[in-house]
Amino acid sequence: MTQTGVMRPQYNSDSYGYAQPAREAYSARQNRSAEDPFSAANGTLHFSSERKASQRAASASAAAQSTAAQSRTGSRSGSGSQSRSTNTGARRTSSGGSSQPPKKRRRRRKKNKRLTYFAIGFFLFALLALVGAILALSLYACGGRERCESREQVASAQPGAIDTPAPATDDTIITANATIEGVPVQNVTVQNARTALTQKLEQAKNSVQITVSYDTYSMTLNADNLKLSYADALESVLREAASGTGSKTLRVPFSFDADALRSALYALNEQIPNHARNASAELVYESYKIDGVTYNKPSWEFHDGTNGAQLNYDSVEREVREALDAGNYTATLTPEVAVSEPDITADMLRSQISKIAEYKTNYRFKGSSSTTPEVAENCMARDRNITKAVSMMQFTELAPGKTFSFNNTTGERSEQKGWSMANAVYLGQGYRKEAGGGVCQVSTTMFNALLRAGVTTFTRRGHSIPSDYVTSKFEDGLGFDATVDYGHIDFKFTNDTGNTLYMLVYITKDKESGRRKYINVEIWGQEQPGVEYRVHNEILEETPYNDESKYEYVDDKTMLETEKPVQLNTPHNGYYVKTYVDKYQNGQFVKTVRTEETTYKPIYPIFRRGTAVVTPKPTNTPKPTATPKPDEPEETAVGEP
Repeated sequence: MTQTGVMRPQYNSDSYGYAQPAREAYSARQNRSAEDPFSAANGTLHFSSERKASQRAASASAAAQSTAAQSRTGSRSGSGSQSRSTNTGARRTSSGGSSQPPKKRRRRRKKNKRLTYFAIGFFLFALLALVGAILALSLYACGGRERCESREQVASAQPGAIDTPAPATDDTIITANATIEGVPVQNVTVQNARTALTQKLEQAKNSVQITVSYDTYSMTLNADNLKLSYADALESVLREAASGTGSKTLRVPFSFDADALRSALYALNEQIPNHARNASAELVYESYKIDGVTYNKPSWEFHDGTNGAQLNYDSVEREVREALDAGNYTATLTPEVAVSEPDITADMLRSQISKIAEYKTNYRFKGSSSTTPEVAENCMARDRNITKAVSMMQFTELAPGKTFSFNNTTGERSEQKGWSMANAVYLGQGYRKEAGGGVCQVSTTMFNALLRAGVTTFTRRGHSIPSDYVTSKFEDGLGFDATVDYGHIDFKFTNDTGNTLYMLVYITKDKESGRRKYINVEIWGQEQPGVEYRVHNEILEETPYNDESKYEYVDDKTMLETEKPVQLNTPHNGYYVKTYVDKYQNGQFVKTVRTEETTYKPIYPIFRRGTAVVTPKPTNTPKPTATPKPDEPEETAVGEP
């Protein structure tokens, strides 16, 4: 007999013939169904065979517990207490859903709680994200936060307000009792009102003659020099008249160009005496003579500005506007005049035109009592060429980025154009007479001054023979000469300083010598406080010229081979040098801004030697003297027969 209230396990036969308990209801705390084999409790994937084994073990454990309970109750199967006890045991077995220990069940409950909290948190986050997206879309749809706020303010300030009506068209009839510029426009279309008012406003515009007068000086302002206009103002007034009601008296104000007014007033201001004068910089020339030859020395003079009277432009602009707004188109205005200071002072000019570098070289312009006539003539010819070149480039203004060319400035140097024949370096073999000989010293002096002014962009070539006039110490000038040869070699430089440069070139007398002069080059430009450019060189290699194996000889048949050879040139050592230009700020080295390498080939001596051989003259053989005989006298006595 089956006991009341006891749920007995039912068994089914699986495919292997084993008895299995009936499948219990799905519980998330145990294994998932076959369709979802992932276990939420421990995060592992169970295969079907493992699930079946687990189910069989759970059923067997439940059956064993039930059998043990029945054996303990014995024959007390009919009592109520026995029935309640058995029923309670059955409920405990079924309510747990498994026979696992209590510790494992607690762990499962904690995991399930965490999963629940995570699900709730994810749901809240998704909800907030959805709300934020909706707000962003609504904000974008209404054109931005400020636009939405303005709409809300309008809606709150004017509840139930309707959209602003479209502006009046040309066919709109003005219903208001409106008068514009004295013209009644009631019951008139906007187009007809515009036509009538345009005609009247044009007449008023052409009648504008506002006189600005100061003392005996005056000028008249009209529509042209004021650039009067009224089109925009007229359209605004017409819209106001067409959209309103009641009585209105409206005016169409003229507008003018303030810049055009000031341009007109500038001309009047220039007529006013004693107005402010800006400081100025002037290039002046000082004339002097050296041995009867007139020279000019350029220099800068700065003149201070002066205070003076000046129109108060703001006051005049205000008065003109008031006259136009009042319809007083023929007003006469007396402008305010104030004491004004110059816009440009002498100090401002001195900072823009300041001497930033200079250099000079020395040369002989005439010979001495000990020099040969040939040497003296060469000195004077060279001096004439230098003077001519300097006179062609006494003042040069060079804007940033512009390039100067020595050959383009002097032009072709030939005897036909007034250049003298003087010694010039020729192909590293010595010197020969050329028209314009000596002008290389001018280009060399310019080169050294420009280096000290911070210029770094040059087209320059050194001589084939080192120049001895660059510096007082020959070696220090190596690499700092600049030769020129019209049509072949030019000296150029580009103003890469970023500021306008002014180059002044002139000749002065050497006060310590009556036979020497100086070539002076000054570079002027924007003041550079504390900035200094220093130059120096480094001799990387020197080749002596006294290698006898490289001497050259020229045979001369007119010379005897026994005569001493005559040297035909001036030999020089060869040099390979590197030059540097360093920038200093307040005496501290900043950086090297320019380097260049120059090669001077060695010049070996060239001799002229004789090849003629002397032929000795023939000598006569004397006749033999007769030997005197013995016993004979050597002389015959005078008077002997």
